[in-house]
Amino acid sequence: MSIQQISLQRWIEVFLNILFWVASIAILLLTTEVGIVENTVEDENGTIVQETIEMGIFTLPDFIGMISIIPFFYVVTFYLTPKYYSSKKYLIFSGLLFLSLTGLLSIELGVVYFQNTVFHTMMIRFFTFYNLFFMVVAVVYGMLRHQLKMETHQQTLEKEKISAELQLMQSQINPHFMFNALNNLLAISERSENTETSSGITKLSDLLRFMIYDTRAAEVLLSKEIEFIENYIALQKLKYSTEDPFEISFITKTNNEDPKIAPTLLIPFVENAFKHGLDIQTQSFIHIKLKLNANQLYFEVKNSKHHLKKTEFEKKYSGIGLENVKKRLHLIYPNQYNLDIKDDEHIFYVQLKIDLAI
Repeated sequence: MSIQQISLQRWIEVFLNILFWVASIAILLLTTEVGIVENTVEDENGTIVQETIEMGIFTLPDFIGMISIIPFFYVVTFYLTPKYYSSKKYLIFSGLLFLSLTGLLSIELGVVYFQNTVFHTMMIRFFTFYNLFFMVVAVVYGMLRHQLKMETHQQTLEKEKISAELQLMQSQINPHFMFNALNNLLAISERSENTETSSGITKLSDLLRFMIYDTRAAEVLLSKEIEFIENYIALQKLKYSTEDPFEISFITKTNNEDPKIAPTLLIPFVENAFKHGLDIQTQSFIHIKLKLNANQLYFEVKNSKHHLKKTEFEKKYSGIGLENVKKRLHLIYPNQYNLDIKDDEHIFYVQLKIDLAI
């Protein structure tokens, strides 16, 4: 929804509110007899006398207390209804409404008392009826307004989700010709009996196969995601010698559970660890742990941090992967995850918890 549309809706809402209150005041005054009338009549003896006729139990000042209905109305609409009714806290909601109505009635009757108006029990029924009427309207208005707000928010989330998915697709190296070219290179390396090259091409082919085919689905099995991470780690290890001062580990414990998860959701954290966590000149480490218990996923990445010189490309696109995964978590698992990132001078630590049961 555009800014112009939102602005127009707000002005329409303000106009309708003003119209509602003008109509309410007009109906109240037109349907309630107030004041007194002086009338000239003759008595039984033919003498002309002045007669005072009361037109109702109210005088106009008695309605001053009803002004308090306006703040009551908007407190119910904008605060109580969305906070308590929409969250299904009906008992608290009913209690607060009762207290508000009691306070409102006390104000209205207090005004009547200080006006020195003769008190009638009808006044209690009159004020109670109108207060209940405005309360019902306020609750319905609040419900409709909250529902419209939630629908607008959902539409915004859907658009952001599509945008995030498009960014993810654009960030993936997934052209089919590259996949086919890798198969050709694999055949050449195998004929040359180059084991390391063949292994690297195989791992890269597996990564591309996952990114090309499996990421088309909204969710994949967690075992597939784990396999993807293992292949990525194995491919990264080929860049280095076994004599390099590295300590790399990936520990998984799933208890034979295999729920589904959004594809490539975890890999940005692993990729970030390899990008910033290894330096062949310094003792370095990357420790990755994945634990699953009753569909509760615990994912942890801890790596050493080195201030390596970045290329212009790395400077330009640094942090994009982590920002994208934060957006995806918010869109796909709202209120189902907890992400904790600690960026110290020498250690980078990520802990992610996701409830995959919902």
